[in-house]
Amino acid sequence: MVEEATPGKCKECHAELPSNARFCPNCGAQVGIEKDVYNVSGEGLVGKVKEIINDAQVKRINIKDEKGKLLLSIPVTWGAAGAVAVLALAPWLAALGVIAGIVTKCTIEVEKAKANP
Repeated sequence: MVEEATPGKCKECHAELPSNARFCPNCGAQVGIEKDVYNVSGEGLVGKVKEIINDAQVKRINIKDEKGKLLLSIPVTWGAAGAVAVLALAPWLAALGVIAGIVTKCTIEVEKAKANP
């Protein structure tokens, strides 16, 4: 599922945006970011995140429990830098392993830069 804003409106709070805005003046959300949402089991959490980090457009990965409570937010600022990214993500993946052992279902929200046409 991809959440997109109406042109000229913030995707988070739906406030009107100035034409050259990079951030919403009302809520601070970054403009030009798409959000993909995946529902996964605890067992599939680490594998899905490893799959997601290979996408160079990914900016942030948010892990939420069944009730929508944020459990972990992972900034992905280096894009897909191969083995370096996996090594840098090792502590995050360890934390994901702990979360996977606790939750039965969770939601992964992936914030991505919009693809250039």
